[in-house]
Amino acid sequence: MIANAPRRQPLYVQIKQFLLRRIAEGEWLEHDALPSEWDLAAEMSVSQGTVRKALSELVTDGLLYRQQGKGTFVAAVLSDWGTSLLQSPGVFDEMPDRLSCEFLAISRVNASDDMAVALQLRRHAPMFRVRQLWRGQGRPVALDEAYLPAERFDGMEARWFRSATGVYATLQQRFGVRVVESREQYRAVMLPREDASLLGLSGAALEEPVLSVLRLTFSSVGERVEWRQRYCLSRDLALLQKGC
Repeated sequence: MIANAPRRQPLYVQIKQFLLRRIAEGEWLEHDALPSEWDLAAEMSVSQGTVRKALSELVTDGLLYRQQGKGTFVAAVLSDWGTSLLQSPGVFDEMPDRLSCEFLAISRVNASDDMAVALQLRRHAPMFRVRQLWRGQGRPVALDEAYLPAERFDGMEARWFRSATGVYATLQQRFGVRVVESREQYRAVMLPREDASLLGLSGAALEEPVLSVLRLTFSSVGERVEWRQRYCLSRDLALLQKGC
């Protein structure tokens, strides 16, 4: 039996949370196989049926996947960058550079009116704001501000983002929320001056527009989980959506 688990929760829910915690702690990585249902049941002193129900729900949620005859595996995490690529304008066959993500800060703010409506929250609901800087070949190429409902993700800690590969990895590993879908809007905007230095802009470049990508993301069960504002440098780069 799992120690220190709330008695009011069904046993299979306790098993789900216990497995998620072990994944978050790095015991199993992406595409690693979990022990068999029998081994997990014996380890936790519960029935095989209880373990199977917990695993089935995690598969339904998109956090695990099954391969016939091989077992149950940890699902890969969607990149915070999504499915888009940055390329040189007009060069469609170019192999894009791999972007690196640098965690900057996390803070608490209140939801704007647009944000609250999009995420179906009350006005001025408390939010976590996570700022990230993206680099290509070592130079800044984009700046992110991801907004997450504070009540939904209570206990969010900065150290998780330093050790994980991004916001979506943190949501999946720490809260069992898998991001699978997004809606995006694109427009040219002037970059807020307080953000310009992070992207290495100065002088005349401050007067040039950048590409704004506004994203609303959904979990595997249809929950609205994130509002993200991304600013991409677009003088020497173009955004390509894969599959479009």
